[in-house]
Amino acid sequence: MDMTGLLYSQIGYDIKDPMRALIRSTNPSYVPEGALFTLVNTSTEQVVIQKPVSYWGELWKSSWWELDFSELDDAGTYTLSVQAEGKELCKSDPFNVATHLLWDETLTIVALDQMEERARLARNQNGWKDCGSTIREVNSHATCLIGLCDLMNTGFQWLTHSEIERLAQQLLIGCNYLATCQDKAEKLGLGKGSIVHEIPDDMVVIPGDVAQCVVAFARTSRLIIERYPSQSDEYLERAVAAYDYLLEQAHPLGQSGFSPLNHGASADFQVPDEWMTRDLLMMIWGGMELWISGKTHYKERVIHMARQVLQRQVPRDRPEGEFYGHFYTFDHCDFTEKANIHHHIGHDTGGTFPNYIVGLIEMTRRWYDDPEAPIWRKAVEDFAYGYFLPACSKNPFYLLPEGYFKGQGLLVFCGPWHGMNTSIAFTATLATKLETFTGDRAFRKISVGNLQWIAGLNAGITQHSFKGCEFWHEEIEPSQVIPYSQIYGIGTRYVGCWSDIRGSIPNGFSVNPQFQLTVEPTQEADGPWLFTDEDWIPHSAGWVSALTILREHKMYADKLR
Repeated sequence: MDMTGLLYSQIGYDIKDPMRALIRSTNPSYVPEGALFTLVNTSTEQVVIQKPVSYWGELWKSSWWELDFSELDDAGTYTLSVQAEGKELCKSDPFNVATHLLWDETLTIVALDQMEERARLARNQNGWKDCGSTIREVNSHATCLIGLCDLMNTGFQWLTHSEIERLAQQLLIGCNYLATCQDKAEKLGLGKGSIVHEIPDDMVVIPGDVAQCVVAFARTSRLIIERYPSQSDEYLERAVAAYDYLLEQAHPLGQSGFSPLNHGASADFQVPDEWMTRDLLMMIWGGMELWISGKTHYKERVIHMARQVLQRQVPRDRPEGEFYGHFYTFDHCDFTEKANIHHHIGHDTGGTFPNYIVGLIEMTRRWYDDPEAPIWRKAVEDFAYGYFLPACSKNPFYLLPEGYFKGQGLLVFCGPWHGMNTSIAFTATLATKLETFTGDRAFRKISVGNLQWIAGLNAGITQHSFKGCEFWHEEIEPSQVIPYSQIYGIGTRYVGCWSDIRGSIPNGFSVNPQFQLTVEPTQEADGPWLFTDEDWIPHSAGWVSALTILREHKMYADKLR
């Protein structure tokens, strides 16, 4: 039996952003040549746009067609329908279009209401209930703080005074839990500045956790200095201690917790005594945040790490497939960085930031007159145009693939066991930063595509999708593909999650069952086959970050305030 569905945002669309819907069908003849789509204003019942449906292509064992109505410039409520050969093939429910609609519909719920409830439910009211269970991981708290810092840094101008204070309180809650974990690590003799992964069940140090905490502590310190000066001073001291630990005491974790499957490495790969590129990139970012905070003596160490990263960049004359500009994971290996490698406690823990070169971007902006600045700029441009833009353009949603797998090519869903929506949302942030960096609006399709994937313009839920869920289930016919918002409690239709906290975002689409690494990364296996329903606060962090950075950019690029 064929499966077919009209896929569109379940929350709505922002004016001046790319506005699209997609048709997915396992029947390649479902939409005949000459089919038209019609956009109707439900208030006036007038046809606003009528255009041909565009065939996108074949992917993930389905055919895809695109309905692009980006020229729409009027706020309102609309429906889409598709006509062919004198009959209506499919029709949407009503959806809304407005300026800053995604922000207005989701921001305070995801960033404030949800996080306040998670603070209330946290063990001993310290930190947040960070997922579907009782765990409070350091990496999830640090990632969440990083997203909330983006909101406090530039999004404050669109918040009320009371909302800003609520946000500041959440920054304190997150940082105070990290401080507890840092104090515990020192008492255990694990090294001054180190940070245990989780209290009470995983009191081990993951260097990747510590690197993320440097960014979280340093940024929070600057953003609360006028409201909470004593806490600001404390957090900066903690960031310095954590960074010094990384530079002087920490060592890579080696083979323990390394997944060859996630990395696309051979099963017998021996992990070298080196930092992964993603670790170096996070340390670069942390060093930049400390430099901005007045700790300028770290500059040479940051530049040294940048040199290490650039030595691992895939050169244009020796591409991986058709791609260049991305990065090998180690100095001497034949596989490149993947967007999401997070799984068990160990080497790969917390690896959810997707090719996150924001530290390099910041270096080119802050140290523009450094003799090496042209080299950093070229590295960013090569990544943007050699890998990021063309790789995201290989699927109809502009999702950043998990990565390039040797012998298979780009794979979008193979690899992770959870946390996919973290990487997807932070991809949207990175795309906006690259649009700002290059001045090229082509990156807008990526930022909006990855955001709208979470807002409902995704591959759609099928009857088979629920085989990946622990708790959520709905009755769907075998022939149906139905779009759902991935933000619990928001949207015409929205997915379920473990915690039932409004504003939560679950793991999302995957090939692996939740918390299992069982599917080999191959083209045949790749696709949005399963939906995984556990909620996790890094997903929300990415959403808040992406919305904030995009709104700030549109204020200047699109003259939208």
